[in-house]
Amino acid sequence: MSRSVSFADGTKPPGTSPTKLYRIKTPHSSTKFDLQLHRAELRFGMHRKITVLEHEKFLDTFFAPYKRRRRFANIFAGVNNSPTVEATMYDDMPDALNKSNICNGFRWVAHPHKNDKADPTQQSVDIGMYPDDHVPPPPTDGSPYPRGEWSRLELGLECKADWIKRDPFDLNSPNDEPVSEERKDGLGQILSYAELVFTYQQRTFFYIIIILGDFARIVRLDRSSVFATVKFNYKEQPEKITEFLWRYCQQNSSQRGHDDTATRIEPSNPLWQIMKEKKLTGDTPASHPEQLFSDSLDEKWPWWELKVNVPYESKGRSLRRQTFRPRRFLVGKPHFQAPGVAGRGTRGYVALPLDSRGRPENKFVYLKDAWRVDHPDIEQEGVTLEYLNNKGVQFVPTLVCHADVPGKYQVTDWRELWGQYRPGDTECPLKRHQHYRLVVKEVGRPLDQFGPSSADLVVAIYCCLHAHRDAYNAGILHRDISAGNMLLYQFPDGTWGGILNDWELSKKIDHDSPEGRQPDRTGTWQFMSAHALNDDKRVIVLADELESVFHVLLYFAIRFLQHNLATKNVGHFLHDYFDAYCSYADGYRCGARKFEAMKLGSIDITSYNGALKEGKWKLQFFFKSAEAEATSQEASDSAAEEPSSERAPSPTGQSSAPDHASSSAQRSSSPFGSDLSSVPPTPPPEDQDQPEERSHPLNHIIDKLLTWFKAYYEEDRSLSQRSKTSDGPGVVPLAASKLLQSLQRRTNPTDRSTPSTAPSGSGPEDAPSAGLAAASEPGPSTTQTRTETAALAKNLTSHDPILKLFDESMGMTWPPDDKGPDKKPKRGYVPRRDQIPTQTELNTSKKRKLAEEEAVKSKKSKVSVQ
Repeated sequence: MSRSVSFADGTKPPGTSPTKLYRIKTPHSSTKFDLQLHRAELRFGMHRKITVLEHEKFLDTFFAPYKRRRRFANIFAGVNNSPTVEATMYDDMPDALNKSNICNGFRWVAHPHKNDKADPTQQSVDIGMYPDDHVPPPPTDGSPYPRGEWSRLELGLECKADWIKRDPFDLNSPNDEPVSEERKDGLGQILSYAELVFTYQQRTFFYIIIILGDFARIVRLDRSSVFATVKFNYKEQPEKITEFLWRYCQQNSSQRGHDDTATRIEPSNPLWQIMKEKKLTGDTPASHPEQLFSDSLDEKWPWWELKVNVPYESKGRSLRRQTFRPRRFLVGKPHFQAPGVAGRGTRGYVALPLDSRGRPENKFVYLKDAWRVDHPDIEQEGVTLEYLNNKGVQFVPTLVCHADVPGKYQVTDWRELWGQYRPGDTECPLKRHQHYRLVVKEVGRPLDQFGPSSADLVVAIYCCLHAHRDAYNAGILHRDISAGNMLLYQFPDGTWGGILNDWELSKKIDHDSPEGRQPDRTGTWQFMSAHALNDDKRVIVLADELESVFHVLLYFAIRFLQHNLATKNVGHFLHDYFDAYCSYADGYRCGARKFEAMKLGSIDITSYNGALKEGKWKLQFFFKSAEAEATSQEASDSAAEEPSSERAPSPTGQSSAPDHASSSAQRSSSPFGSDLSSVPPTPPPEDQDQPEERSHPLNHIIDKLLTWFKAYYEEDRSLSQRSKTSDGPGVVPLAASKLLQSLQRRTNPTDRSTPSTAPSGSGPEDAPSAGLAAASEPGPSTTQTRTETAALAKNLTSHDPILKLFDESMGMTWPPDDKGPDKKPKRGYVPRRDQIPTQTELNTSKKRKLAEEEAVKSKKSKVSVQ
């Protein structure tokens, strides 16, 4: 199956905002990072958002008017004509640009294949323009080129010897987008460069010049769109580049795309020392926020002072005029960085606030920086949090401050310009994005740090369910339930629970809306409901949110608890269930494994473990025992031999950085696809017998929820229907936690409007009832009547049944320390591209690099002979 993203003519609804497919460069992806796949995802995110303009229109649109200065001589007269190898351009172009004196205050430097050490993706633009006082230092390894620095790059220049095959834009195709694979690679490449600039800098937009043999284009990229000039012969029309560079260099920093509310903290700045003093050393005891801030002080990354302009009232002044006062925060490396170019570009920081005199406060907060979608139906996240705080909703962040970032260049809105070049399109896919910052009081722990008992995980999710229920009752639907948006938090009384974070995509509940009205219908791919993944226009309803909660619970349970899925197959399962997709003419839909679980009401693991004994085909969790631990350890030893553990980690710390490009053979099949060529052969059956032991309470929750989801999908889509315990130590969360007792009192079953089908009278030693287990097994369609199906599906129309289910589970006995080591492959799961493993082929990037190195050596030898 091709990796390319294509759309049949007339099949994609105008203005449709497809679900973003950033699944392999996210914190919760289980699949090894693949640069070519990620670039395909970047292209998909910019589909229908690319426009090619006439050169004069481009300059007049994006630059302020100015008095033309004298014309420059042809600065490219000495550049090699019609180059056949890119290496010949790496020296000629910087020399010509630097000698022209057009870019005063800046210097051009070539650094092909010399990536920034801070960048684990190992990418480098061929040539970059840098401020004079921050030019990359000369190489010390004997290389002819220094390393690029993404955090200092002002402008990029990419060289391609072929002026047709490597052109990333095509005026003969719809939306000016490339059709051939080589051209798609070129577009993905410049998008990935822009992504890195946005990652390492505080930028509002970015320019890159593309040299295509004797031709060139100038490209502008921001969070909503891409604009490029028509292709021109820069040797015959050199003024088109020189005028652009002259006008660019005459502008101030904000006009060049730098955020003027963010100040980079250099080592000479006193604030640098203030931050350095927060760096922990040795065994210094520290709180979780202190540790996170210390970890963010990575000197390979830039440190910043960020401002949030908040309104305030001043005595003696008229309230007719709103007054703003900037609040200042010090940040280091982002704690979270969303992938992509198009979209919100969310970054999260553990921040140190400064008081009005510039002194650090004795606390840490969490600062979120994003390009929110500015639309009448979408509230600012801070407005939503303030509303929830005022309503007394528990287990949500506490608002400190929030504000749109002021300034002309802090908004992207090119819908009118886009429409001028597409008069036939009635709906524009571009959105108005407004730069925005939000600060909250709580700094939580990621959910994967739960423990030592699985009960701690369930308690945290239970708290988030309460937050979701109370917000829902207050008229707000979250719409982005994910593993990253549920956090562990220690409350002032020392009790650990959970908080439901990130309300950016939330919306007021509108039961009368016939379809999703919010123009940015994105969520977190791994945890979205199967219905939402299969329907871009679907209204997100409560059942979708509750399904996402289930996916989060399953994700962490599979990774850290004991179960009958062999450890060496966990990475494969995580990939299939959470990361995979099924492609269709208009894009992508839900992966088969997740959809089958919802449709059938069970999770079948036969294809991973092989043919198991009767009754053992279904995923089940074990009450931790010595035998289960030994079985897990044996499987872990086998998993340690996986070839995927041989490569360096990815930007998320979970997958490795790939080579600069992949071979054409590798591009022919996507590891995310559902075709059988990407699925490894089923391993030989293994003896998975486990000693009969107390049933894990998690089975009670998962089996019951799956019966509800099965009924809901049958009801909603009109689909056709189709142990013994042992004594041992344990904990009863409800008996040990005042927090749980207070929550259960708030959700007394007598107050519930919707009955639950959970078994009554469940005690601490009770396993799930036989009736429940039978309900989760697939059987003939005649075993359930239409009425029974509707009753089960109704459990997902209210929070009450799922909260009661958690209530009952909290009264059961849970293992005291059943959290084990993470079974997720440390460097990401690598789907096989062929049934027969072969040695790694030399990819096209390495071939190109070797050819260019040979050209450089040849050039040097000729010079030495002369």
